[in-house]
Order: sequence, then structure tokens, then C-alpha cells
Amino acid sequence: MKKPKYTIVFLTVFTLLWIGELQAQDKSDLIVGNTTQSTNNVQVYTYPRISPQNKDFNMKANGKEIFIYNTSAGPFGAFTCTGAVHIEIELPYLSKNVSISPKRYGITPVINGLNVSFQIPEAMLLVLEIEGKPKLFIYANPPEKNVPDANLPNVKYFKSGQVYEVGLLQLHENETLYIEEGAVVRGCIRATSIRNVRIAGYGVLDGSFYRRGIDAHRSILFEDCQNSVIENIIMIEPQSWMILLGICKNVTVRDVKELGLYSGTDGTDIVGSKHIRIENCFFRNGDDCIAIKSFQTNKFDATLDYSKDVEDIEINGCSFIAFGGQAMEIGHELRTDSIKNIRFINCDVLGSHDFGGVFGIHNADRATVSDVLYENIRVEHFYNKLVDLKIIKSMWGKDNERGQVRNVTFRNIDVSLSIFNPGYSVSLIGGYDANHTIENVTFDNFRLNGVKVTDADQLDLYMKQASGVSFK
Repeated sequence: MKKPKYTIVFLTVFTLLWIGELQAQDKSDLIVGNTTQSTNNVQVYTYPRISPQNKDFNMKANGKEIFIYNTSAGPFGAFTCTGAVHIEIELPYLSKNVSISPKRYGITPVINGLNVSFQIPEAMLLVLEIEGKPKLFIYANPPEKNVPDANLPNVKYFKSGQVYEVGLLQLHENETLYIEEGAVVRGCIRATSIRNVRIAGYGVLDGSFYRRGIDAHRSILFEDCQNSVIENIIMIEPQSWMILLGICKNVTVRDVKELGLYSGTDGTDIVGSKHIRIENCFFRNGDDCIAIKSFQTNKFDATLDYSKDVEDIEINGCSFIAFGGQAMEIGHELRTDSIKNIRFINCDVLGSHDFGGVFGIHNADRATVSDVLYENIRVEHFYNKLVDLKIIKSMWGKDNERGQVRNVTFRNIDVSLSIFNPGYSVSLIGGYDANHTIENVTFDNFRLNGVKVTDADQLDLYMKQASGVSFK
């Protein structure tokens, strides 16, 4: 028996509509739980409408518009992605002097008039430089793991698209503070003498709630905390040090992005702590990016004595831009007996500007600093000092007795030199006197523009009260 024609037409139309719906769904964003998953593998972030937008750059990732958030230390564009992403950036003016760092990724932008384009193979943290404009930071983040349930009682959850004026936010034992991508939390975070604390999310922690020189607070302060994690967040507009870990143990800081402009906006200060890991972070700071110290600090809201020994600190896979301070610093305040087993591994120094340096140990107190390793470090730009190891009497020191520095190794270091370095950039290794010396400093495969360093003259290295300086 033949089916009526209208039945065949109805089935045909239904089938075409169904196929069209599948195709439309395939080209759109799918909502899975609370996570937006895009079939073109890019998830954009929705910031509050009052967020400061940078007008110099327009950016797309796989064709999707990325909001360029403006900060005093430079604009950033952030998104989540899986796999390869094609990025297009419209510049404010014509320029052939455009570069992307870290250089080790080998990303060469294609310039076509005002348009710059390039491909990234996976999620990564980058910075685009164009002469005459602030750097543009590009935070291509991997999909986030372990997103907490916002309804749990031990979770402080800040949702996307809103600004939260929190002031001082105090964390408690076993709590998670989660800043969702696109959320902006204005204030600072505190945790004292607790365990199992987690700060996470791709949102923004904004320190401008406070006023520099009036009521400045450190952005994140962990005191006497253990088994805790700070990860993924973007930190902007600090009024003082950005992260301070005081007498902490077993704390990890990973995938954190920092943008600090003013002097005193250190990246992460590790003070009197042990078993600390700083991993895959990207710091742009107006002072030291990493500073390892030991002293009793009574500034602002620190409440405990941090003058304890420091041991087993590893900084791995990070990128640093320092203005006025050191990219990697041990000192100046070292008011304890021992600072030992410090490792900087697989890091990129994209710039050490102004009067700061790259590799710094400044012992202004009584500590013995020993067993320090710098390995697989790439230096793209510096100006003032490259290696700066000294035992000194300083305005930052308080101990009457001077200390020691022993067993420092530089292994597989690649330094790029520019026309600004010869005649201006130096290295220093200096003890204080015959009883307070620097001993056993090894340069093992240390290269300047690809040329292996075999003697002190190649480094423009000046020494006093130092022994056992060798070149391999």
C-alpha cells in the first residue's frame, strides 16, 4: 500500500530539520554541566561590563573575540583552549618590530599590515611585544581541573561576570576559594596556621581595593600554612608583595599569572619556609619576581615571626619579567642559620630591567646559603647585572654577624646579548671579608649568544673574597 504523498513530504522535512539541528549544534557552544565547551576548542571569558578594556589591541582566538583587560602593568587577553589555536591580533599602528616570548617556543608572527597572526599548538602563556606600546600578555589556559561545587559549605565561590568588593578575605582550614573565569575579586586573601587551603580559578584577584602608601596590603598572605595550593588565578594591581609564604610547608603555587607595576610588588616571597614549589607561573613584577628570605616582618598584616631556616625550594617552568629587582633572588634579609637546597629549573627570564639583575644572592645577615642550583635557564634580555652574588652589610640587614655563600651551580644557561650589554652589563661575586666568603661557584655549560663561557673575562666578572670559581 502506498503512503500518501503528504506523509513522505512530512518525513523528508522532519529529517532535513533534524539534520540541520545537528549541524547547528555542531557549530555552536555546548553546555556541559557548568562548563562551556566550544567545538572550535576555545572558551572565551565574560568579564563585568565595567572592566577596563584596552583599546590598543583587538584579539581573536580561532575566530572568537577575546576581551583585552587593561591593567597598569600591561593588558592581557585570557581564554581556555584545547589543542591548536590560531590567534589574530590587530595592532594600533604599523610595525615590523613585533615579537613573541618565550622565544623557546619558536613562535614567529606573520605580519600583514596592522594584522599579526600565529598558531599555538596548545595552551601556553605568552607575551607579545610591539615597539612603543605596553606588552600584551596572552594567557591561553588549559581546561581547568577539580572545579569545586559552589554549594559546598567549605567553598567560597565567585561567579563569572561580576565584581566582588571583599576587602580582607580570611580563609579557614580545608577551605577552597574559587574565582571563576571572568570574575573579579577586589581585596586580599589571608590564611594563618591552617592546612589544606586551595585558591583556584581563572578569575582575577585585584589588589586595587587598597591604596598604595596608605593602607596597602599584600595580595595573598599564607602564614604557617601546610599542604596548600594557589593555582591558575590572574593577579593584578598589587599595592605590595603579591604572594607571601611565611613559615609555610608543602605549599604549591602553580600556573599563576601576575601583573605588578610599582616598586615593591614582588611576585612570590618565600620567607622562612620549607618544601615549596613554584610551577609554570608567569610573573611581571615591579621588583623581585622570586625572593627567598628569612626575617621577622611586621609590615602591614603579618602576625608571626618568619625568621626560620629555609630548605627545599624549587621554582620550575616559570617566566619572569622584573623591573628594578632580581628575576631570581635570595636575600637580602636572611636572619636565620641556614638557607639551603634552592633550585631554579627550566625558567625563562624575558627581561630584567632597570637596576636589577638576573641571578641574585645578597646575604645581608648571618645565614649560610648553600647548595643553590640554576639549571636550564634562558635569559632573553637583561641590562645591569647578570650574576650578582654578594655578602654585604645593607640597610635591609639587621644581624651583626655576616654569613656565608657556598656551592652555587649554574648549569646549561643560555643568555642572549644585545648591543646594550657590552660595556654596561657586569657580573659580581664578592664575599664580605676573609672570614665571610663565597666558595665553590661552578659555571657548567654557561653560554652567551651560544658561545660557551670558559673564563671570568667573558662574563665581565669582578670578584673579591671568593674561591673555587670554576668553568666547565
